[in-house]
Amino acid sequence: MLEDRQMNSQEDKEEHTPTIAEYLSASRWKHALFTTYALSLSYFESEILRPLLQQGCDDIWLICDAQGYRSSLLERRSMRVGQEYRIVPVGLPSGVFHPKCIHLCSDEEQVLLIGSGNVTFGGHGRNAEVFEALVPDKHAMAYSDFSAFLETLGTGPNIKIARRDWIDDFAGRASEAAAGGADASDTPVRLLHPIERSGIEQLGEAAARLGACSSVKVISPYHDPDGEAVHTLLNALDAEAGVVAVTSDGNSPFPFSDAERWTRTVLPQEPKIDGKRFVHAKWIECIFADETLLLTGSFNATRKALTTTDNVELGVLRRVPKGEDVLEWASCGTPQFEPAQRLPSGLGQSEIVYASFDRNDPRRLYGQLISLQDVSGKWLYRVVQADGTSHAGDAAINDDGEFSVIDETLEAFAELPALQIVLQRDEREARGWIHNEMLLSVGARRRLTAGAMSRLMRREASDDDIQALLDYLSVSANKHLRVFDLPVSKSEEVEGSNTTDDPAARTVRINLQELAPLAELPESVGAAAGFAESTDDHFETALVRLRRMLLGHGVSRNMAMRNGLGSAILLEDEEDDARRQTPEQIAYSLGLQDFEYAIDAMIRDCAAHPDKLPGLLTIELEIGMWMRLHRLEDIDGAFEFMGSWIRRAAQTVTVPQDSVNALSQHFVTATAIRTALLPDARKSDQLVALHDDLEKFFGGPVDHSFALAALIEDSHQGFAAALAQADEEIDLRAALESVLATRTRRQQLEDALRLRLARKAVPADWEVFQSKTGKQLHEAMHRPAWKKRIKKAIPNYEACSHCYAKYPLQELAVLRRERIGRCIQCKKFSLDLLP
Repeated sequence: MLEDRQMNSQEDKEEHTPTIAEYLSASRWKHALFTTYALSLSYFESEILRPLLQQGCDDIWLICDAQGYRSSLLERRSMRVGQEYRIVPVGLPSGVFHPKCIHLCSDEEQVLLIGSGNVTFGGHGRNAEVFEALVPDKHAMAYSDFSAFLETLGTGPNIKIARRDWIDDFAGRASEAAAGGADASDTPVRLLHPIERSGIEQLGEAAARLGACSSVKVISPYHDPDGEAVHTLLNALDAEAGVVAVTSDGNSPFPFSDAERWTRTVLPQEPKIDGKRFVHAKWIECIFADETLLLTGSFNATRKALTTTDNVELGVLRRVPKGEDVLEWASCGTPQFEPAQRLPSGLGQSEIVYASFDRNDPRRLYGQLISLQDVSGKWLYRVVQADGTSHAGDAAINDDGEFSVIDETLEAFAELPALQIVLQRDEREARGWIHNEMLLSVGARRRLTAGAMSRLMRREASDDDIQALLDYLSVSANKHLRVFDLPVSKSEEVEGSNTTDDPAARTVRINLQELAPLAELPESVGAAAGFAESTDDHFETALVRLRRMLLGHGVSRNMAMRNGLGSAILLEDEEDDARRQTPEQIAYSLGLQDFEYAIDAMIRDCAAHPDKLPGLLTIELEIGMWMRLHRLEDIDGAFEFMGSWIRRAAQTVTVPQDSVNALSQHFVTATAIRTALLPDARKSDQLVALHDDLEKFFGGPVDHSFALAALIEDSHQGFAAALAQADEEIDLRAALESVLATRTRRQQLEDALRLRLARKAVPADWEVFQSKTGKQLHEAMHRPAWKKRIKKAIPNYEACSHCYAKYPLQELAVLRRERIGRCIQCKKFSLDLLP
């Protein structure tokens, strides 16, 4: 394998061709994606997985066709599947998932291998295969194409993919690499896929401006019995002649005798390839007067692969200048025709399953049944261990094939290796692997050690320490919610004045007079043997102290300062502005995005446990603000994050106005900070929106005295001080009172209805009437018979209260944001007046 051109040409003999194993060990990869048709788990675990795990790679995805997935289920000795890597099946109605690529990513570099070899012993070594190795600083356009390929794959309406979150992740990484890369020539390498248009159509477009095609040379292990794909290819390129490779002695899957009747001559030739290995490479070489167009990858010379959009394929298209050697060919005799074995194509009547244990609850098993048939209804499920031990129960599957079961007995199976699930109904049966999301999430993550915790609390943490904290909370935040539920004291008691030993009964005491870094940890924390057990009181104590650091924002040598957030001590080797990483790059490298995705996922999973929401939302705000202010030095980003957090919290949770907790303190204080720091041009509409969010958060009209009691109003400390970047005091009490004095949209709409019922005009300058929908509502209110066109919305109803037509997404978003629903069917208005 060569970086830019593969196969065994004469040039290859003079240079070392890197192997796949060498690419795997070339860097400390953090993310790895493999796509394949056929699959050998024994090969993957022995030759691929081991070197990746040894380097600390803990995000490993194996995506395969349904046929390869089914065959992998026979490999019961595979002890690591579902615990150290994920295997995701893809099913197609009448084609196969056939791309063969490897995408390896670290923080500093990426490599993309695209070729013909499956993830098997043959595909990665024993066969003669073709692979292209692409790197961003030479092949930026190809990385952009790869990102687009993944996104198209994820949105294909007929493509059944059991899990799709990996698509956005790897597409984003490829897109980022493309943006920072370059192309080595004026004719960049491109990628082709037939998800939307056939390969021949795209190849013909690429050849259209190159003049007359003298010859097309094809290497393919599979052909149509009548050779129709090659015939179509020659006609599409208007080629004078064709060459089809003969790669075995005496026979060929291509019908040379039938091709003799074609108007274009097709000759047999032998490509000069070292060794006597099975040639599984796919190679289409289109020769023009001044250059050669070369397509390699997964495209076989078959109808399905080249002339339809039934398959998912991926190929590399490059233009090779005249005179540059591509591959040597030699004449040979015409072989006997021997048709190739037809590959299974499409799901047909077969069914497969993807399943996982919940990351936070080992009693919960969820997944998806992939099928082209109706699957909704009751199924029998069995969880089967490698030794045959099993547990059975009932699972209700919805129309999309999704299911979720909670069973106490499942907890005993959750951490066992090589688990499979069997779904049965009548004569139908589907099988699949079971994944353990907790173990997959932990993987090779950095340990949150005592030393890391100590440095974090002293505000002397390294990037590795911060990564360790984010990694740990990404997995275990649910175990420490009681610590983050503790309210912040507004008194000026010094730390340590609270003598209560039970962390659940404590208040986080922030000394507003002295917020310097902690000099040392108490002996009880320093003596803790480790921090892996969330039930350990020492760890709970350490987390309480950690919250003090997050909320106190004392400045130390590696923290940001308020006067422009510059570094307190400039290091001699500090990077200049041109080389300094952006906040987005730092956030990505430290794992902030992964942390926030994980917390958001926990929040979405809280439907059955709403009591967990306050702690999770508090963790999200405290960590997110601290990271943006004091590690990323991104004040604008922190200000916008605070605004988005307010909106999401208001839509996620309802907090009673009976006792102050950490979440209500944060919500009220963040509202006041946003109000105080908003530019005047934005204040009018924002005050209305913020009061709206307060009402949603508290589930009704806001008790002014309660809101003021929850406010942490000392603006010299905490988020307010860092966001303000100034020494003058911000009056947070006055800011909060200005919000509470502003009428919400609900109140304005109620007042408007009251005025119209009294036959009085409604002022048009109210904030609720300034949007497009608001202006339409105001006009409708002053028309004759307006009462027939405007009514109160049915509570919690996402459809028109007049004709009951469901609101499209855009209109639904307007209803949620502005409390005004305008039906696109009947053109009437429904007003959400629910507090």
